[in-house]
Amino acid sequence: MGAGGDPSVRPGAFSQGCIDRPVLQGKGDGVSTTDIEIPPQPNVNDPAIYDWYRMMRNEHPVHRDPATGWWVVYRYADARHVLTTPGTYSSEMHRMGFPESGLESLPQMDPPRHTRVRQILSTAFTPASIAAYEPQIVRLTHEIVDEIAGRGQVDLVADLAYTVPIAVILEILGLPAEDRVLFYDWARKVMNVTPEEMAQEGYLEALGELQQEAISYLREKVRERKDKDSDDMLTRLANAELDGDRLTEDETVNFANVMFAGGHISTTMTIANAVDLLDLNPGAQEELRRNRDLIPQAVEEVLRHRPPITTGLRASTREVELGGVTIPENQHVAASFCSANRDERQFPDPEAFDIHRRSEGRHFGFGFGTHHCIGNALGRLETRLVLNVLFDRFKEIRVDRDGDLAWAVPPQMVGFDRLPVFLQPA
Repeated sequence: MGAGGDPSVRPGAFSQGCIDRPVLQGKGDGVSTTDIEIPPQPNVNDPAIYDWYRMMRNEHPVHRDPATGWWVVYRYADARHVLTTPGTYSSEMHRMGFPESGLESLPQMDPPRHTRVRQILSTAFTPASIAAYEPQIVRLTHEIVDEIAGRGQVDLVADLAYTVPIAVILEILGLPAEDRVLFYDWARKVMNVTPEEMAQEGYLEALGELQQEAISYLREKVRERKDKDSDDMLTRLANAELDGDRLTEDETVNFANVMFAGGHISTTMTIANAVDLLDLNPGAQEELRRNRDLIPQAVEEVLRHRPPITTGLRASTREVELGGVTIPENQHVAASFCSANRDERQFPDPEAFDIHRRSEGRHFGFGFGTHHCIGNALGRLETRLVLNVLFDRFKEIRVDRDGDLAWAVPPQMVGFDRLPVFLQPA
């Protein structure tokens, strides 16, 4: 899920795949680190991007791109420091000039408020409660696969990777299955936007209206569940309590919104990335088919090798030295998950996709530190179960690399907008 990837980043700052190219906004204009000429970043589809990241880790581990204004942190150790030191690198982005909202969400909080809200949420979002959803996730995945199994070729994103997480989240929250189309429409409008559309006048207002539709819908459902006794996640959130302390209505609505918006999008990216990487590494796919016990470990490698969220964005609360440079107060500081997850100082042979690698708890696939995604267990579970169902139902899963394949381009995401795949039933 996406809480660790900072949904607080507003439209206008975008990354294409692992290419960090946000639009300059907020404070700090005019600050520069050095006049050294940095080679331009390759495109996300160019394998040279990873050589570029290696060069930045070795020569410019913390660098302020004058075209963006962000201080990008490329090494694993430095990125981990940024993500685990909220007193110096804050998640409260309103200090950068971002508009404050009456509906402040968990990813935009620092301790101690963040600690309080997360502790209450954890009483409703326990590992045992997530694991109990496995039969429903398997059933929903089979139902969706039933609809596409005979087609021969499908768009794995639109036909499976979008629809399964949305169906799962609606069922977990206890929302009507018939509302799947409504949530699917909201998701596609957010995820299909291009950088050009983001730059158009009125885009932020239109996005705000779209988000308000979802928030109004969720608020109504939260009010219906207050002081009720049923076994869905939204009811548990609406009535979650820790030592007599309960979430406010706004906090409950916000977390449900983050769970939908961040959770399903990052899971969508992870499922499609897993299918693509296993197609690129057929030996790994065959081994997983023979030994399903390796699937959880393979999911971790997918998250390391191609994290669904590109960066963790923070704001410096004071002047600080990092990576040999001085970052002034009130600056955007972006921990590059894509680069840190390939740092040879942390991961041996980092460019290799190795399903035997043990990296859980170390990579930044679902963020790290204070804002490590609270729903990471659900995202991992969904991806693992979807892969199992696909292996059960299809003896061949092959990406059509000459087809209508397209990378996702909206803010902060790594993955596909379209992934044409040939499916041969078992």
